Amino acid sequence: MVKQIIRLIFRNSARLIFILTVSACFAQDVSQERMVRFSLWAARDVFPGIEVQDADESLYALPVRKIREIAPFILSGMVYGWNFDYTPYDKARKVPEFFEFTPIRELNESELSSVKYTFPWLEESRLYTWVEYWRSDEQISYYRSWLGVNYPHIKGRGYAPLEDGFDGIKQACGEALKQAVREYERRRIKTKPKEILGKALLCQPPLIGIESGRYVVTLDFFMESDRIIEYKTF
Repeated sequence: MVKQIIRLIFRNSARLIFILTVSACFAQDVSQERMVRFSLWAARDVFPGIEVQDADESLYALPVRKIREIAPFILSGMVYGWNFDYTPYDKARKVPEFFEFTPIRELNESELSSVKYTFPWLEESRLYTWVEYWRSDEQISYYRSWLGVNYPHIKGRGYAPLEDGFDGIKQACGEALKQAVREYERRRIKTKPKEILGKALLCQPPLIGIESGRYVVTLDFFMESDRIIEYKTF
């Protein structure tokens, strides 16, 4: 279906240019091996406490900024993966649950300059766009190394408040990874471990939506358990 959309040109500078155009909104099934491709959206509404400096660009400046914040974070998880450190909750030992995840490697400036934002469109109160990134030969080899090993395929879902913006999406991603690791290890390990250290690579584009006034993020991973530390005594 042909819709009237906003063709949005993202520049390296802070200035944004918007051109009104007519285009067809479409999805394309592209292999994630060579070109990482997924859609992202951001609400046009300004949350309380957030000020837009330029009134002429206020309608789209905020969602564009959000998309540009979220995209590199998601790409780092799909191109390089995330490290994680998980301590399960243990009531008997009075050990609180702990989970932390960090990028194995963040995209550098050269890699970020290769990220493309294409075919933007408006739907209700959201600005959508496709995010595209061509992997280098080295990154393709790294991706294939994950495919070449029989790593478990895990899936999780996480939630976070809408008003937290980018931090909320990052928090929801962490919750999704924690849930996936926890459920997989519960089935595999009979005795609750003290700590689980590992890596995870996003193997599918993220699904980001809204449910009951919160972000809901669903993620698929390949997981590698680097180290599982057991309790020596009760």
